[in-house]
Amino acid sequence: MTKIKILNSESKDYSQEAYSVLLSLGSVQQSNLNRKSLLELIPEYDVLIVRLGNYIDKEIIDTATNLKAIITATTGLNHIDVKYANQKNVEIISLQGEYEFLKNISATSEHTIGLLLSLLRNIPSASNSVKDSIWDRNLYKGKEISGKIFGILGYGRIGIKVARYAKAFGAKVIVHDVKKITSEEEGIVVVDTLDELLKNCDILSIHVPFNQSTSNLIDQYKIDKMQKTSIIINTSRGEIINETDLLTALESSRISGAALDVLADEHINPIKQSHPLIEYAKTHDNLIITPHIGGATYESMHKTEIFMAEKLSEWMKSMNIGLD
Repeated sequence: MTKIKILNSESKDYSQEAYSVLLSLGSVQQSNLNRKSLLELIPEYDVLIVRLGNYIDKEIIDTATNLKAIITATTGLNHIDVKYANQKNVEIISLQGEYEFLKNISATSEHTIGLLLSLLRNIPSASNSVKDSIWDRNLYKGKEISGKIFGILGYGRIGIKVARYAKAFGAKVIVHDVKKITSEEEGIVVVDTLDELLKNCDILSIHVPFNQSTSNLIDQYKIDKMQKTSIIINTSRGEIINETDLLTALESSRISGAALDVLADEHINPIKQSHPLIEYAKTHDNLIITPHIGGATYESMHKTEIFMAEKLSEWMKSMNIGLD
């Protein structure tokens, strides 16, 4: 049988252990490809490994005439046209549903707290002022997490970790999830409705998946229910917040601030041109944006890369692919 061909299209700092697993499955090409290069190379490959650098759309899938599977070490899949891949019988192998494994991955939860501290304590602006030879602590008085009501929207594996971190800082934690939940954590209060969460929290941290029911979930109507001193942290997906409404809320001081690791359509439209939120952040300290780095730690990425390589191996065995 012809050896299966694997294209790892975003291989920078890829785990050597995961690479060894891939080599045991077939021939492997490791590259860091832009869209043009990916389209040129993809026709000869059976398996495509991606991160978030390229949107895997109809054009790429049609060009990949031998493609059998797409491997992505993510839980969100909005960087892939999943519906079209399914139509073309291309398997999507991801981290969705891998709860037991993901319970031990802390990167996004830690980044959530990092964003929050950066916003509350004015860390980016204060650091930049020192670089500009300004040493004035009075310009950057901040606020504490301790004593705040920390609202968590989505009490899954990330929400649970963030709740524990928030408690360690001395916050009172309230949570809401569309699924009926009973928290076993001491000091965690479950509220029945999103409106109740929004009305009572000083900090809103978003940890729900992006789907039809969560698209634009946090819009002007929902933001208007929040206190003017509230802040929003989003490390989930950009599409969950109506960005136009968020910008209006920041400009009008309807809320105190926001820290985002994600933007809507970031996978389709890389930020190469003016984006209203980015433009606002350039001149205002109450908005911080990072380029979807929540899960981007060496530890978490290596763990997930090894896990996904092994998951590919199991799928190939189940399908009798690449076996002599």
